Amino acid sequence: MTDLFDAEVEATTTTSLDLRRLQRQKRRAARRRMTLIVTAVALVLFGIGASVAYNFMGSFEGTESAAAADFEGPGQGTVQVVIEQGATGSDMATVLYDAGVIASTQAFIVEWNNNPDSSSIKPGYYFMHKEMKAEYALQALLDPSNRDVRTITVPEGKTLDYYAQAIVNLTGATQEEVEAAMADTSALGLPAEADGNLEGWLFPAKYEFDPGVTPTEVLQKMVLQTIKVLDKYGVDAAEREDILTVASLIEREAKLADDRPLIASVIYNRLAIDMKLELDSTVKYLSPSEGVFTSDEERAIDSEYNTYANTGLPPGPIAGPGEASIKAAVQPADTEYLFFVTVNLETGETKYATEYADHLKNVEELRAWVRENQTTTESSDG
Repeated sequence: MTDLFDAEVEATTTTSLDLRRLQRQKRRAARRRMTLIVTAVALVLFGIGASVAYNFMGSFEGTESAAAADFEGPGQGTVQVVIEQGATGSDMATVLYDAGVIASTQAFIVEWNNNPDSSSIKPGYYFMHKEMKAEYALQALLDPSNRDVRTITVPEGKTLDYYAQAIVNLTGATQEEVEAAMADTSALGLPAEADGNLEGWLFPAKYEFDPGVTPTEVLQKMVLQTIKVLDKYGVDAAEREDILTVASLIEREAKLADDRPLIASVIYNRLAIDMKLELDSTVKYLSPSEGVFTSDEERAIDSEYNTYANTGLPPGPIAGPGEASIKAAVQPADTEYLFFVTVNLETGETKYATEYADHLKNVEELRAWVRENQTTTESSDG
């Protein structure tokens, strides 16, 4: 009985020990697997992190390399680039890089940011070299001589015929094309108060245009400039045409700057009493010829522009007045003068009178000067 019991105890004990041993082995195996998994995951994560870090550093190094990329010297060959209105330094850098002017956008941007004059770069077409050092490329954009511009300068006192020929020369358009553009006044922004008459509305000045400019674009800019000057002096829309007409008379009659407001006063004083203006300049508008002296036949021309035959202002301007004449038309001198005459055609000296008898004396002074100098130089006799 005892032997049997001992045998059963021994069997039970052996089996329990083996089971616990097996369980420990399983736990150790599980721990090893977990360690391997954790290690593997850690290795993967490390690999990913290393890759990201490597790529980041590579990207950073690439950026630094690009920032340092720059050509040496002033470059070679010629290429034209276009800087648009409102272009930023970055925009300019892209344009120059795409055209092969600079080695990298970063090099140019650094120069652009470091130069206080960069903001003064004007939009337009520029002649540049290829493979320029960024510093030199920036300087080239700051140099006006590198801009490809079309320039037109129209002096004061010219009529539409002069403008038309100047625009032909500027744009390369035909005379017919320019005249067609002038006829389409609605496309030019000509105000309604002009009643379709472009004369006097093309402001005389120096203008710059990009290559390929059209006659219409040139005319639009001139009309707009006239409106800006009229607005500057507070001219109401309803008064614009009359002011330009008076200003055009002043422009054609005045020889010296100081005479403009005085001649304006003569014009307004005559208008106020319904006295004919009797200006040779208006007759010359009808019958262009050398000098401003007019013949009896010319003064008898049947036209509303003939101020010898009609009272009041002519129906419109007779030339393109400049700003000084527009200002004089708006701000005339305060005088009682009704007459004026240029007595010295060389110096432009002009004398004024309230009484006709005094005016006749001034006219005789002019005639004496002409006899002495035997000249046909232009004069004014109002």
